[in-house]
Amino acid sequence: MVVFGGSFDPPHLGHQVLLQQVQQDVDADEVWVLPVGQAVHRTLTADVSARQRLRWVEASLGVLEGVRVLDWEAVSDRPVASVESMRRVVDALAGAIPYWVLGMDAWRSLPSWVGYPEHLAYCHILVVPRQGEAMVEHADWQFVAQPCGGAQAGCVSYMSQFPPAISSSLIRQRVAAGQNISGYVVAAIEQEVQAAYSVAFESNMSEVV
Repeated sequence: MVVFGGSFDPPHLGHQVLLQQVQQDVDADEVWVLPVGQAVHRTLTADVSARQRLRWVEASLGVLEGVRVLDWEAVSDRPVASVESMRRVVDALAGAIPYWVLGMDAWRSLPSWVGYPEHLAYCHILVVPRQGEAMVEHADWQFVAQPCGGAQAGCVSYMSQFPPAISSSLIRQRVAAGQNISGYVVAAIEQEVQAAYSVAFESNMSEVV
């Protein structure tokens, strides 16, 4: 089983491709997607609510086979540290050890996260690589060439493929520049995403002025 958390600010077609790549690398029957509500480690777009992003994730990723979108963090009235969600996942799985998907930035900064190194006891890590960046290793995590799926948590491996060159920040930049985002997000949410980030961009500009 795989857990994929993120801010999804906004979700995009690259997330779809990434999940499919993850399912292939791990041979996972199910992926649980956990959209962040109030972020612990970063600032999210102020004018886009957690429930709005949750709806977008459901429309973008929840439609994929074997993918389940969980609202645990999105509906919380406070920031939820990843380690709290990890505990909840492990409890729900009755002791089975999931793979946790992390991007390069998240993996690099993991030792600074709330509750670290408790994470070692709950999961394996699958790191999403980035072109031109060297692998990063942290003490106590066992680096393996292929996802290990062992009975004991604490293995880390890198995905076999680079993800598509699409990012949430690129989409926000396109909206700010007045460009359309067709082909970057699923058609079902395209107009709503374009409108929401246009409002957010205009709000930021008015505050600057």
